[in-house]
Amino acid sequence: MKYLYYPGCSQKSSAISYERSFLAICDVLGIELIELDDWNCCGATIAISVNKMVSFLLAARNLGLANKYNLPLVTPCPSCYVSLNRILKVCKESKSQSDQINTLLAEEDLTFSTDTQVYHSLEFLVHIIGLDTIRERIRNPLRGFKIAPYYGCQLVGSYVNPDNNGNPQSLEELIEVLGAEPVKFPFRTQCCGGSLMFTLSKQAEKLSGMILQSICRTDADLIVTPCGLCQMNLEIAQKKNHGKIPRQRPLPVITFGQMMGLAFDLDSGTIGINKKKILAKQNIISLTN
Repeated sequence: MKYLYYPGCSQKSSAISYERSFLAICDVLGIELIELDDWNCCGATIAISVNKMVSFLLAARNLGLANKYNLPLVTPCPSCYVSLNRILKVCKESKSQSDQINTLLAEEDLTFSTDTQVYHSLEFLVHIIGLDTIRERIRNPLRGFKIAPYYGCQLVGSYVNPDNNGNPQSLEELIEVLGAEPVKFPFRTQCCGGSLMFTLSKQAEKLSGMILQSICRTDADLIVTPCGLCQMNLEIAQKKNHGKIPRQRPLPVITFGQMMGLAFDLDSGTIGINKKKILAKQNIISLTN
């Protein structure tokens, strides 16, 4: 099975453990990922607030590069997923916008196509590869774990699969297949503050703190997320808001790829779980052995 892989900037820097775990589980599942050659930043959630056309062109260039491969594209970053799907939607709805994008891309001999299929890595694994295939690779079921599925806000916006819009279930389904129990809490799709953690940190810490307080009132053992930025923000917020969170010990926050890696019995270094600010190795791996 071959698929095109667009990592996005964060997978090569702050979310490198997310990429490491995703690539490792794809290898176990027999999925061949071809990294998009000469990819660029998608503009994320920031560029569009500064210059809409530049934001569109950043995302469209990646899809122009992808057009050469004629393969579905997979990205682990929710912000990248939204950026790529936004330009697909805009150009499907506006021929003039599509023509303008293609005129600019023609300077690089690139052609943008609205036929490109873009998946987020969670959607890709749960719905395209399938839960039955994942189940077959489990070597270390996560029985006894109670896991808080935190999606963040990007995967429930207007540019994602409308079947999941507002009430996604992919994380819950994955947690159950791996042998654990998903816990319910009210803010699983609320924004954690995103990149505001680096500019308006107090506001972002308040948003993350609300999410953490709701989770910590449950009996969850850990938090799982499909977003590298959410993972980092929830760790930072626990460090800074420790006195305000109703729990004696911080909760480990891991990506869904790391959760799968544990169930596949992969080495902690291979899935990057030993690089967390709140060390998950002692808190999680010891419970699975």
